[in-house]
Amino acid sequence: MKKKKITAIMAVIMMAAGLSACSQSNAKLEGKSGIVKDEASKTEGDTGVVDPAPATDVLDAEYVNKDDIVSIDDTIEINGITYKIEKYEHTTEFGNRNKDTVLDYLKDLYGEAIDDNYNLSNGNSYIFITLTIVYKDGDDKQIEGNRNVGVLYAIKDDMERIQENSDCVYIDNYWLGGDESDVYHYVLGKGEGITSELGYIIQDEGMPEDTKCIYYCIEGKDSKTNDTVKKYFKLEL
Repeated sequence: MKKKKITAIMAVIMMAAGLSACSQSNAKLEGKSGIVKDEASKTEGDTGVVDPAPATDVLDAEYVNKDDIVSIDDTIEINGITYKIEKYEHTTEFGNRNKDTVLDYLKDLYGEAIDDNYNLSNGNSYIFITLTIVYKDGDDKQIEGNRNVGVLYAIKDDMERIQENSDCVYIDNYWLGGDESDVYHYVLGKGEGITSELGYIIQDEGMPEDTKCIYYCIEGKDSKTNDTVKKYFKLEL
């Protein structure tokens, strides 16, 4: 009788031990999901965690107000400064312009698409814009700004704008009042103005099919309202 009692007690102890081991095994898997890899199949540095896909920034389309489009016969004024396009030229020829004031690494950028005389090919062309800037009115005795103030855009039929180029690659004369980073600047007293020819490069093949124009946008802040003002000079190509 004693032997049967001992045997029964031992059976209970063994069952309890088995349940405890099973509980510990399940505890180790808590919080995990997916397939549990065999330890022998893991490679060095393998954590078993899948990296999330990289985030991508999607820019919203920007649209132009028709009232902000002006002709080259117009003069616009933003915060006491006026801008007037005297003339412009769309060409692949650099002409007899000053080669000393061309962007230093322009040939490196365009390679075979630009020759030793800075003439362009392979669907690239220049937009040369002669721009007059006048400090008409303001609280400051002098102002300083950039002559390469504009950005070139194409505008589709639905008025969506597409940036073509914001980098000026040529200017007729450097401003020598500062260091090398200031060569596109100007300093004007009230009533003074400056006229400069600026050169940009566009890719004709990249222009939208529904446009035959390009727009030179000048943007600034209204000091009274703090609103952003954008005006687009329409250039026929």
